[in-house]
Amino acid sequence: MENLTAEPPHVLAVTADPTVTQQLSDQLNEEFQLTSVQTANAALATLDETSDMQCIVSDYELPEVDGISLLETVRVQHPNLPFIIFTGKGSEAVASRAIHARVTDYLIMDRFDNQWNRVIELIKQAIEFHQARSNLTDMGVRLQNILQAFPDGVVILQDNSIESANQKARDILGIGASVDLVGSSLDNIIPTDNTFSENNLSAISSGELYIDRVEIDSLGTSLKSAVELTTARINWGQAPAVLLIIEDISQRKTSERALARANEQLRVVNRVTRHDIRNDMTVIAGWSGELSSHLDDEGQAILDRIQKTVECVTDLTTTVHDFIEALGTGQRPKLEPTAVCDTLDSEVAKCRSMYPKATFQVDDEFPDISVQANDLLSSVFRNILNNAVQHNHNENPVIEVGCRATDGMVRISVADDGSGIPDGQKDSVFGRDQDGLDDPAAGLGLYLVNQLVDGYNGEVWVEDNEPAGSVFVVELNRTHEGQIAG
Repeated sequence: MENLTAEPPHVLAVTADPTVTQQLSDQLNEEFQLTSVQTANAALATLDETSDMQCIVSDYELPEVDGISLLETVRVQHPNLPFIIFTGKGSEAVASRAIHARVTDYLIMDRFDNQWNRVIELIKQAIEFHQARSNLTDMGVRLQNILQAFPDGVVILQDNSIESANQKARDILGIGASVDLVGSSLDNIIPTDNTFSENNLSAISSGELYIDRVEIDSLGTSLKSAVELTTARINWGQAPAVLLIIEDISQRKTSERALARANEQLRVVNRVTRHDIRNDMTVIAGWSGELSSHLDDEGQAILDRIQKTVECVTDLTTTVHDFIEALGTGQRPKLEPTAVCDTLDSEVAKCRSMYPKATFQVDDEFPDISVQANDLLSSVFRNILNNAVQHNHNENPVIEVGCRATDGMVRISVADDGSGIPDGQKDSVFGRDQDGLDDPAAGLGLYLVNQLVDGYNGEVWVEDNEPAGSVFVVELNRTHEGQIAG
């Protein structure tokens, strides 16, 4: 592999003394890329032609103008370029002029026995310092660019004073771009009131991880902004600081309120509709029972279909109710230890009663274990069991139900002997594809199953059964003794 080394620093030497020129060449060429000129005008021309010059070393005594006059001219175009002046005869007046012109270093040559080693040392120090300062400046510019591009308001605090604030923070707080915030205290821009207290300010100033939702005044207006404040300790300019992020959540709060209203309205509609539909289905079931003794065999077959439809509609109202309950506030459900096999036994018993022509083959004994779930776990099993019967083309379907436990998981399987589910629809039936419930293969019951199992941090999928049919598999996290479900 080729060994790549950095180019030596480029140094411009300015002196009209041939002896000094030769000495500079002899001493500096080993450490630096050296360019030598004799006059100030030649030095300025070289600077214009060269973009990589990193330091100027100039004799004080030059033809036409002195080294300090050259320094003053260079500073107009290159205010931070390292510039070292050396002289054989120094004076306080010369030193004062050089310092006033912002010389990097000033060296009286006769004072040092190893004077050229001293010059080399000063050049290296000046270049290193200039590079470090440039890096810090570049980093500061990059940080400011990042802050300005940040989508939320950002304020940097040091010793309870503002060091920096981006435009988004100004917009949220109602502060114009012309207002100088540097050095201001936080309570000058976020007034305390009954919603934003001194405790809020104290928590922010401490720099501890802090997240809170508050409403703050926008300065110069009567409006309040709903914001989320997040703080953390950082280093800023190599010193401890506090990062304050101000996120405007006014739109989110409006959406949350609208969603809460919609959810409440949906619950009311669900309650009323479910009550009315179930009442109507009860009436239909009652009258159809009265018809039974008046029908021949053909009529009885039609009545059986009517009664089965009544059962399906009634079951659908339960599924819709569970679905709306599962929607909740959009947050993940609170989980608790739930007896999985007791719940499964209960749902199998209900299905046996509802579908007397179906055969349910159940493991001899389910293990007595709990999983991380909630009371809607019954809806998971009910919808899978109902699906196994309702979508089965056989007149007398056979459903096999199993439950197996490992150290960390519980796996429940429901196998049917129906026509099966094509591989391309094994996800679609749960509404997992892009179209969700709009997919023709999706059903509300299995969509609800997928949503509930996902909320339980479990998994559900479909496999092929042999020789025909499908196997629905639900895998849930086991709750061991003494464990608290999350």
